[in-house]
Amino acid sequence: MNGRQLRFFGASCVALIGLLLPTAQADIEFVGILATPHLVRFALTDTSDGHSAWVERGAQFGGYTIAAYEAKGDLLTLQKAGQELRLRLKDDAKIKSAPLELTGEITFGSGEKLDVSRATLRFDQENVFPLRDGITFRITPTRREDGTLRYAIVIESRQSDNKVDRISAPSVIVAPGNKFSLRVGDLAFSFTPIAP
Repeated sequence: MNGRQLRFFGASCVALIGLLLPTAQADIEFVGILATPHLVRFALTDTSDGHSAWVERGAQFGGYTIAAYEAKGDLLTLQKAGQELRLRLKDDAKIKSAPLELTGEITFGSGEKLDVSRATLRFDQENVFPLRDGITFRITPTRREDGTLRYAIVIESRQSDNKVDRISAPSVIVAPGNKFSLRVGDLAFSFTPIAP
């Protein structure tokens, strides 16, 4: 190679590395959504270390800022150092069933309601939804052999001393597509699957 060819080759390699580097470093997956009329939270996972978190628009995750969300295509845009990373809601090939989507409401205490317009769940996996005042709702849907669905639910409350108290851990079994409800103390949950 002569000098000119070597410089061209070197410049081409640098440009190729520059194009591939953001992709190689983007180990973030968009794995869930919880949408209410007042708030939308996104579940993100860093596949390089397994860290997961629920974040809102404007928050940080893995050095990226959550910049925008397009509901129509389930497309989340993250930004870092002037570059965009666009993520679609993951359709996990390792899970035989499509994600389960629910709509419903959560009632706190004396009738204060939180309308849930959309929550995505993964079968056979614990799905964690942080609510308010330190309350966390954990739900694991499982398809049973008879075709019914079992929802294993854990409700936790984080106290001021950072201690976590398990408020309840009920299970609900329903036919596919049917609404389910439960009341635990002053919390009430009512959900209906969204037809695909």
